[in-house]
Amino acid sequence: MKPYFSAVLTRLFFITLLASAGLFTTACKKDDPAMKDYSGIDQEIITQYLATNNITTAQKQPSGVYFLPIRTNTAAPKVTSGSSVAVLYTGHLLDAAGTVFDASSKHSNPLLTFVQGVGQIIPGFDEGVSLMHVGDKAEFLIPSARGYGSTERGSIPANSVLRFEVEVVDVPTYDDNLITSYLATKNITTAQKQASGLYFLPITTNANAVRPAIGNTVTVLYTGHLMDATGTVFDASSLNGNTPLSFTFGRGQLITGFEEGIALMHKGDKAELLLPSALAYGVQGASTIGPNTALRFEVEVVDIK
Repeated sequence: MKPYFSAVLTRLFFITLLASAGLFTTACKKDDPAMKDYSGIDQEIITQYLATNNITTAQKQPSGVYFLPIRTNTAAPKVTSGSSVAVLYTGHLLDAAGTVFDASSKHSNPLLTFVQGVGQIIPGFDEGVSLMHVGDKAEFLIPSARGYGSTERGSIPANSVLRFEVEVVDVPTYDDNLITSYLATKNITTAQKQASGLYFLPITTNANAVRPAIGNTVTVLYTGHLMDATGTVFDASSLNGNTPLSFTFGRGQLITGFEEGIALMHKGDKAELLLPSALAYGVQGASTIGPNTALRFEVEVVDIK
């Protein structure tokens, strides 16, 4: 069996919808004859929540969704229909305890990525995000018809009003903060940031040895990690009989950040590469690697021919 990492290096990406978040499942439509009209009940629940919490800045939309701005960056780009959006979120039931039914923090890649305005997610969430700019934070109060309607969804009862805390993330800034936080936690001060956003951390350097040139066959051993709390290994040479990965340098066979990191190495070198998502699998993701996922690789250049 081919190593997972080498199998996806060909840039044949696969879109991975984060179905675990539940947001990609749309609600029943209002014209469904089996669905009772809960709009009046939902309105009472929402207005009672706002009154109890002394909230006077919530903006009711024609759909019945309430939008509560927390932080607004009017100078930043506004979310537009058809654009790829990355968000951090926490989803609550609108019960007395404010029960959390899902949150970014519960997933290995906290960023939820979707295309706005094309029906990939529940309507109320999509509508709320459409009112935001990159960097904004807001709360959405979503009546059941704009959530999951009469469908029970996991721990979400049928006909539930939902509350979401949402931040629209600037992905390059988020990735850089994630990487620098990792370095600080590990007390690493020798990582070299490249103009592309790649961080290169030399471990063993053989300065007198050859470096790769375009057209060379480069052979490496590697371990690929997610940048989550546990450093999840998504692929490694050691998981595939310790078989090295060989590729032709400079021919675009690798994800951009991996090849850029290899370009900084000599035969026999060992290093770590910390890749922002744009230099890895970007907004598309690949197989089990979700969209907008920063990665860390431990790499050893075994041979250059």
